[in-house]
Parts: sequence; structure tokens; C-alpha cells
Amino acid sequence: MEGGLLIRIDRVVPIPDASAVALARREVAHCAMTMRLSEPVAGRASLVATEMATNLVKHGGGGSLLFGADSEQPILSLIAIDGGPGLVNLNQAMQDGYSTAGSPGTGLGAIVRAASSIDVYAIAGHGTAILALISDQQMPATPAMHHPSRMMVAGIAIPKKSEELCGDAWLADIGRQQTTLCVADGLGHGAGAATASSAAMRVIGHEPQAPLERIMQDAHGALRPTRGAAIGLARIDMSASRLDFTGVGNIAGTIVEDAGSRRVISLNGIVGHEMRKVQTYSYPWTNSSVLVLQSDGISASWNASNYPGLMQHDPALIAAVLYRDHCRGTDDATIVVARAG
Repeated sequence: MEGGLLIRIDRVVPIPDASAVALARREVAHCAMTMRLSEPVAGRASLVATEMATNLVKHGGGGSLLFGADSEQPILSLIAIDGGPGLVNLNQAMQDGYSTAGSPGTGLGAIVRAASSIDVYAIAGHGTAILALISDQQMPATPAMHHPSRMMVAGIAIPKKSEELCGDAWLADIGRQQTTLCVADGLGHGAGAATASSAAMRVIGHEPQAPLERIMQDAHGALRPTRGAAIGLARIDMSASRLDFTGVGNIAGTIVEDAGSRRVISLNGIVGHEMRKVQTYSYPWTNSSVLVLQSDGISASWNASNYPGLMQHDPALIAAVLYRDHCRGTDDATIVVARAG
């Protein structure tokens, strides 16, 4: 991966009450072990998971802990999301001894010290989202700092509650000037949907920098033996200040700019079964642009203006907040966010 950062979230632990804190710690510890993180780093991950889950219960009235790791990078990502009262004064909350729940008040400060990087988004009365990255590597202290030459991509893909396998899949190929993104939603959910979306990923991952329409046609052939999928393909060309999008089916795409938002065009059809037309549409792209791609497990009715300042944060935090507020809960849910880092 050249010149970028990729965050992949694929696991969720609901935290309705204090009884779920130990489960969250065990799940994150197991993830750290499978990543072969060093013992001290794995210990920090367990500490962060414990503090995040505890804070969700004490301050958020419950919530969820999302986490995951990308196979190419030794970075464990944890995100705590809740719909509670929200942090009013972030700097004050990070100070040891500050508490609104009658506790010692070391939770958020402990997360800051143990994490390699942290980002927080909160609106009074509308919940809090906290992102913590744990790594053996040296990382920037402030993930939301703007570095126009670097692309940052994050994605959350969570299966329907009753399923073990996610029928959605996504990938990102980050180059120095071009980044190719894909979200695929296999029809339905469960193993059959996962087979379809995985087949799409194999085709796209084989030659991710090929012309988008050719990739879609190749995927159409490869998915014929499967139940088919909706696929959205995006290519961000930073040198040309352009975003190209080729979509078939109901993968929603939104480009958020300082001046407002615009939806990208996806054509009707099912890749692998009924794909009458493939067309690429081009849109302007700037260093302040943010791209959001999502499967229909997440409602596309959100409006960026309802989230002041969110688009300046880490893509993983953007994805988590939108997932928290707009996940339908009736299907697999995937949301991928890209922006210049």
C-alpha cells in the first residue's frame, strides 16, 4: 500500500450493561493475539477495550464496541459508539479525575495514554464516538491532521445480526495518485451472499487499476454462477482532481464538499445476472472532498449538515457515526469512507 492508511472494522460487541465489558475485553484480546501483536501492545489493546466498554455503560447508557484489523497493517482499530448525552468539554474529559458518573474519572485519560492514536467526535445530546488505534508502529498523534498527499480509507462491514458471514464485501487499492474503491452487496444475506461478494473482490483485486467498466464486465462474468451482487466502483485520481464512479445496483455513493453534498449515479441491474448497461460518471474531487459508499443495509437518508465538523475527522470515525445512526438492522451493513489524510 503506497502513501495511505487503511482501517478495516468487521466485528461488533453490543455493550448494553456492565456484564458485557469482560466479553469485549476477551474479544479484543483474541484479535490482538491473532494479529501477533507484542504482549505489551496486546495488553494496551485490552486496557483500551475495557475502558471504552466501561465508559459506554457509565456515560453513554450503553452502546457498541466496533473493532477489527487489516491484514496488511499491524494496526488494531477500536471504536466506541453510543447515543448518550455526548461530551460537552473534550479537553476536560481527558483529564484524570474528571467524571460525570461518580467514578475515579480515569477512563478517557487511560485510553489516550494507551492508544497509539485517538480521535473523538461528540455532539451534546447526540452521543459520542471514540476511535483508538493500537499498533507496534509509530503513528501520528492526531489522525485528523490534513496531509493532502495521503489517502485515508476506512470501512465497516457487519453481518446481519442472525448471520455469521457478511454478505457484503469491500476493498481499497491505495496508490500514490490513484485510489480504487469497491463495495459489493451479494443478493440477500448469509453464505450465498458472501460467496457472490467474495467472487467480486477476487476479480477486482486481481487488477484494481484496470478501467472501471472493464472491471465491472469481468465481475459480471465471474458472478454468473452466484446469486449476483450490487457493485459500486470508485476511482479517485488526485492528480487529475477527479472521481470516477461505475455502479450497478443499489450501492449508494455520496461526495461531501465544503459547499454541500452530491450523490453519484448507479444504474439498475444485478451484476452476474441482469446488467444491461455499464457507464462511468465523473465528478470533481478536491483535497477537502469526502467519499462515502454504502450498501443498502445503511440508510442513505443522512445529511452531512446534521453532523457539524464530522467530515474533518478520521474516516473510521465518520463511518462509525453514520453506521450508529443509520444502520437498518435488517441486512448486512457496509460503509466505506475515503478522504485525503
